[in-house]
Amino acid sequence: MVLLGIIVLGIVILGIIEPKDITVSRSIVISAPKDVIWEQVVKFKNWPHWSPWYEMEPSVQMTYIGEDGQPGSAYEWKGDKTGSGTMKNAGVKPGELDWALTFVKPFSAEASGWFKLVDTTGGDIKVTWTFNQHTSFPKNAMGAFFSMDKMLGGQFEKGLQNLKKYCETQAAGMPQVQIQEMDFPAHMYAGVRQVVNMADMGKFFMDNMPNLGKGLGAKEIGAPVGLFWTWDTVSHTTDLAAAMPVSDTSKKVKGISYFYVPAAKAYMTVYKGPYSGLMNAHMAIGKYMMNKALQHGMVIEEYVTDPGKEKDSTKWQTNIYYLVK
Repeated sequence: MVLLGIIVLGIVILGIIEPKDITVSRSIVISAPKDVIWEQVVKFKNWPHWSPWYEMEPSVQMTYIGEDGQPGSAYEWKGDKTGSGTMKNAGVKPGELDWALTFVKPFSAEASGWFKLVDTTGGDIKVTWTFNQHTSFPKNAMGAFFSMDKMLGGQFEKGLQNLKKYCETQAAGMPQVQIQEMDFPAHMYAGVRQVVNMADMGKFFMDNMPNLGKGLGAKEIGAPVGLFWTWDTVSHTTDLAAAMPVSDTSKKVKGISYFYVPAAKAYMTVYKGPYSGLMNAHMAIGKYMMNKALQHGMVIEEYVTDPGKEKDSTKWQTNIYYLVK
């Protein structure tokens, strides 16, 4: 009984001394476009590319819930080495993913934290991974016997090193993009404008381009385009229009609006290949303008090649213009 009393007293004392809130945080600088890193961080389906726990147990069972990258999405895992639990997207802000973690096995616990991406003066990206956990009295006494910072911090360091290696390898493999400054002439476009989910852009263009061509007929004076007013990586939506350049705006066509784009300085590149690779060209122009401390306004994709006539997607040409504000 005396020994038991001493043990209980020791636990009480340690519970009073040891902190109830634990924070573990690690950072790394990655030389890759911010969008490349963000795609790896915000989408749980990309975590196996760099997660230290997936590396520990590649056979772990993963179940994904909701729309990946959106608040409320989650994944559940079950493994022999990694136990089981749920990781949830608790909120997204520009350059920040908040997450909530629930452990089920080998013990029950909850934690929260975030990933933050911050631009550095050298053009690289600083990524910070933070873990927070509150442990009530007297369970917090266990903190005297092991260091969460040492145990979890080492895993965070390994994961961030994996993330750095993966993203920098991806960036190095991106095709070289030739960017040129130009004077973009004023244009009049006719098209259908809508705010759509980024995942639905392909369907939006397929639904509207054919009808647009039929409605305008001989009024078209050039290749079809995509006009982009906004590109929201938080809500994953874009305000865009499927459009055609026109010379005559006198005819009113149901469902079609006219958009005047004034002359502006622009940076452009010519991309050749399937539309799935367009993002690399966009990121290259975006980084180029950022390094010059320039802000862009409207973004225009000009689809020079008709996929209906040229089946080989490697030959598709898209001209991309970033108009300077």
